[in-house]
Amino acid sequence: MGLVGFESAPRYRELLYKLISEDLEFPPPGFILELDRPEWSFLKDEVRFSTQRIVQAAIAAQLSFVQLLNRVGSGRIVVVTGYWVSTTASSLVNQALTTTVRGASGNGASIPTDTRWSSPITPGTALPGREATTADLTNGSAVSFPPDVQVGAVQTTGSFLKVALPTVTLAPGTGVVIVDAIVNEAMAVAFEGYSRQARPEELVP
Repeated sequence: MGLVGFESAPRYRELLYKLISEDLEFPPPGFILELDRPEWSFLKDEVRFSTQRIVQAAIAAQLSFVQLLNRVGSGRIVVVTGYWVSTTASSLVNQALTTTVRGASGNGASIPTDTRWSSPITPGTALPGREATTADLTNGSAVSFPPDVQVGAVQTTGSFLKVALPTVTLAPGTGVVIVDAIVNEAMAVAFEGYSRQARPEELVP
């Protein structure tokens, strides 16, 4: 389908084609892209996700961390828009960007929050809950994180709450890590966001 003004933006063409009409030549007046309704993400092959809560146990003299990393060569863009964090007591956690794969995996999963991505859906059974993105969830502890670039920090409590940390956009091979600033303390973290296929020019520095 041709759409004047959107020749090089196939995901927007797909959205308008599936939502409105195959004969559409111009976006309708008043239609503002990227301020669309959440359920329209599926129509442009954008996967909204939330991760399961990951708990990193306290390790003596080490900092707890939980990381989400967009796999090398994934061909996708992962945008992390929300964070839930709790620590054993009132504490400070740091948010950093990284290219380092670290920690242990298998303790949580990234789940689509739009159940249409969980097809096939069988009544009376659990949703397949396939991985929503090409992002890996890992956790562990370390003495320090010198190579990472801090971009945010927030005070936490013993309650598992959504916290105010910056939205980050992860190219393939990059990740975001949440690090407890206090050693020997347990920490729990969950992420939310969305992913989509990257255009070729987005993958070239």
